[in-house]
Parts: sequence; structure tokens; C-alpha cells
Amino acid sequence: MEIERQKIFGREDFDEQAINITFGVDSPFIPMMGICMTSLIKNNPARKISFHVFLDKIDRRDEEKILELCRQSPTTQIILYFLPQDLYKEIPIIEKNYSRAIFYRIAAAQFLSTRLKRIIYMDADMLCLKPLDELLQMPLENFLLAAVVDTDVATRKRELGLSDNYKYFNSGFLYMNLEFWGREKISEQVLKVLAEGKFFFPDQDAMNIVADRNAYKVRYIPNRFNNFFRVNSKEIPLTDDIVIEHFAGQKKPWHPWYNSPLTKLYESYQKISPWHDFVYLPRNYQEHRLMGRACLQQGKWLEALKWYFSYLKRRRIEKNSKRG
Repeated sequence: MEIERQKIFGREDFDEQAINITFGVDSPFIPMMGICMTSLIKNNPARKISFHVFLDKIDRRDEEKILELCRQSPTTQIILYFLPQDLYKEIPIIEKNYSRAIFYRIAAAQFLSTRLKRIIYMDADMLCLKPLDELLQMPLENFLLAAVVDTDVATRKRELGLSDNYKYFNSGFLYMNLEFWGREKISEQVLKVLAEGKFFFPDQDAMNIVADRNAYKVRYIPNRFNNFFRVNSKEIPLTDDIVIEHFAGQKKPWHPWYNSPLTKLYESYQKISPWHDFVYLPRNYQEHRLMGRACLQQGKWLEALKWYFSYLKRRRIEKNSKRG
């Protein structure tokens, strides 16, 4: 596994005691990743953190904000690993809300397995609310990784043909044994599975298939390390023991049209991050419609009208593009 180039921000020294965390993102999710990083730094003040970010591109403004984050926290190190933009283009994606960046965690584990023993992988749509010490003290010897059991285990097991006693895990938060990963060539196995067919949750399904086929041991950790924001369309209240809050699903606290009790929590971390001025803008015709409806509910009639006409225009363009 090769990368095109890398760029280091902040602390340059290698510290074996640092917490190593990796992200795989495309450029639209860099602000959310930065807010997640801010929450990790704030809630682990006594620890050095090294962030390993796998991506294909980044604009100058986000680079400047990453540099600012490192200036705010001198013990923080952020390394950007640039991947080829056509990486994994051959792997099909069914779910339209996914980008090819979901496969970057596979590349990250493969590349870093020759450099690190353990690493935490996180989706960008998360917040850290408590220290990670309890997780880091868990032994991982002879385990492939530590993860939380997913919410839809029975359905996924049936569709994928997994063993009856196997527990299907969610790949949004993983504490990975990179020594085991590299020795067993897990990334190569996952890519081979992905080449076998189409999967609704491609990388997650493939990792679970590889773990089950080979009877690799998975350490199942409490849900508080990957607490789902919504389950079966219902928002789950936040409890005091949550370590990692995962804003999984289509509704996000940074969407201007979605008002949630957890929106203020998310905004509290955004305000102390270099991305405090980030404003999410609709990216497809469905989101233009939702934005118009939100403006209407707020009594912003002209804004609502603007977004409604924009919705009609975008819908025509996007549907014609699909037909072509």
C-alpha cells in the first residue's frame, strides 16, 4: 500500500505514549472531522494525540484550520496521507449517501500496520465526550479489533450468511490491533471480499465477513464507545456515561433544517474549534427542499422561496443527469 505524499502539522516527534487515531474522509467532511478532533483534544487533555488522516484532497482553507488546531494544542500532531483519487474505483457502492472515502479505513490500516501496534479508527460524524483511558487499557492480544455490536445484527447476519453465534459489529468506531491486521493481511482479505459482489454497507459488511470466515476474535465493547444518535428513526437520549456519540444516519446536528436536543452539544464543540464559522449548505435537491421547509417554519419567506425554486431546478438537473 503506497500513498502519494504526506504532510505533518503540529508536533513532529514520535511518542509511543500518544493516542493514535485515524480518519478516512473526503473533502466535504473535513470540517466535521475537525470538530470531532476538537472534542477528542478537549476531553483527553493529559494525553498527546496523533491524528492520521487519509484523504485524496484538501483545500487551503481547511489546511490553515488544521494548522490553527495544532497551534491551539501544541501536544497534537496531525498527519495527512494523500491517496490516489482513483483508489478503489472498481469497488461498487449501492448506498447513494456513501462516498468512496468509506474504504480509506482499509487503506489506513494496511499502511499503518507496519508503523503502529494499535490505532483507533473513527468516522467523522462523531464527538468524544469523555477520556479514552478505559478503552486504551483494554488488552487486544489475539483480538482483531474491539468494536460495538451493530443495531441491526439479525438482518445483516441473515443477508450475509454469517454464523449463528457471530456478532455483527459497527465499523464507525474501531480499536484496531494493527499487528494482527498486518500479519493476517486483513486489508487484502477485505478487498477480495468486496470484489465478490455488491454490499449495502460495503466496508463494514466485508470486515465482518472476513472476521467470521476466519474465526478471528472480536472484542465487543459497551455501546457507550459508539452510541448511535438515532436507532430505527428514533433519537436516543444522551446519558452521562457516553464516551463516543455517533451521529449515524441521514439526519445530522450540523444540518440547518434539523433541530435536535443534541444540536447545542454539537455546536458547543464547533464554537471552540477552528471550524467555528463552518455553515453546511445543501448538496442535492432533497436537501434544498428541506432547507426551504426549515426557512418557511422560521418565517423566512423570501429565503424559503429561493430554496424552493432552487430545489425545483436541482431536481430537474439531477434527474436528467441520472437518465443520461
